[in-house]
Amino acid sequence: MVYLDYSASTPVDNEVVKLYVKASVDYYSKMSCCNDISRKCVNLYNTSILEIAKNLGVAKEEIIFSNGCSDNYRILLDIINSNSKGNKHIIVSKLEEKNMYEFVEVLESNGYAVDYLNNNEDGLIDLEHLQKLIRKDTLIVSVPYVNCDLGIRQPIKSIKQVIKKVNDKVLLFSDLSYAFGKISISFKDIDIAFFRSDNIYGIKGKGLVYKKDNLLLGDRRKIDLPSVVAMCKTVEINNSNIVDREQKVKEIKKKIVDRLEKYEGLLINNTKYSIPYIINVSFMNKYTKDIIDILNDNEIYLSNDNDKDNLSSNVMAVYKDKTRSITSVRISLSHLVSFKEVDYFLDIIDNIFSEDGVNNEEDNSVM
Repeated sequence: MVYLDYSASTPVDNEVVKLYVKASVDYYSKMSCCNDISRKCVNLYNTSILEIAKNLGVAKEEIIFSNGCSDNYRILLDIINSNSKGNKHIIVSKLEEKNMYEFVEVLESNGYAVDYLNNNEDGLIDLEHLQKLIRKDTLIVSVPYVNCDLGIRQPIKSIKQVIKKVNDKVLLFSDLSYAFGKISISFKDIDIAFFRSDNIYGIKGKGLVYKKDNLLLGDRRKIDLPSVVAMCKTVEINNSNIVDREQKVKEIKKKIVDRLEKYEGLLINNTKYSIPYIINVSFMNKYTKDIIDILNDNEIYLSNDNDKDNLSSNVMAVYKDKTRSITSVRISLSHLVSFKEVDYFLDIIDNIFSEDGVNNEEDNSVM
């Protein structure tokens, strides 16, 4: 099996599993109880959250533990509603993941007005457009730290500077799900952020929300101590060896891209601001579904949610090409990928392009 969908989900790190099990077995008392085990639980929780805060470079009061992706958005909604003060204008980039656009629909149903922020041909946020969109009643600007499909890293500091220049009361939210553990992240210029542990080698169905301490949010959390302990280890392992892991992934990406670039009709959908962990390609002259099916038959797994009626909005936002958007697939890498696996994947791609079994899309209505 060759797994190339690490942006969607990752295996759980063995050390994370061990600590999760140990905390579940040895620290089973409620923290509100008055016994020695309870006091040990409280100490473990305090130690864990302080360690997480230290690794992230934030205050422990700014950390909220969540139950994964959907809960991240529920907490974000609570923060927005709790701090709106009558401001009902939201600015959202065109490079968010699908969940964010579904969340925007919830905001609109709650009376918020939404403007969508343009980007340039390299996928970077159009700062002039941002400046024009910010209004007196703007509450929040949403820009992902790294884009989910194209891996484009945004200039968060510059974005925050524009916001402060026009209206320093506007909050900046950033989804860190495709950045955390892959690049160094500073929370200095972010007011609200979140990530989930599913795609950073942590326990499934868990996440973390960051909000600056001056922002309001009701105390609505029940503390799951084993998950907090596991998150502590997850944050630690993702904050260590970033440089070494990135170097290996760069070598893997170069090998893949160098081979793929030789095929006629295959386009690489990355810009110079894309991080090496994500390679997006479009099979312009082939039926994408047929290619995905062949890869699946050979136990090679990557991401493709597009069909004739469902294009990649991210690819469309950068390249303005419907066919390119509909035929795109994402290859997402990890330091766990071996060069042997890469060779096998590339050999199968060679077979696909050397055979006549995959139909040409020139006859397809999407052209």
